Amino acid sequence: MLNRAWYETLRTEVLSEYGGRCICCGENEPKFLAIDHINGNGAEHRRQHGGGRRTYRWLRKNGFPKDNFQILCHNCNLAKGFYGTCPHRTNGGAA
Repeated sequence: MLNRAWYETLRTEVLSEYGGRCICCGENEPKFLAIDHINGNGAEHRRQHGGGRRTYRWLRKNGFPKDNFQILCHNCNLAKGFYGTCPHRTNGGAA
């Protein structure tokens, strides 16, 4: 249980550092949010540093770099991955 509490605290800290909401649609429910690799190099980053908790620890250890990371909700993140861009961007929606 302590490990789970530590993870939730870390995740909350990371999401807060990156604005706490999806930069595409504005979703702010933490359970729906994910860290996105802006340049599409998430698989490479996970191979080098690990994913999930390791990514959150890496972000904190490296001062929460903003040049290659942002928050997207899972819907916007998957759309970006599958289609190259989110429909919010192509249909004149949110930033």
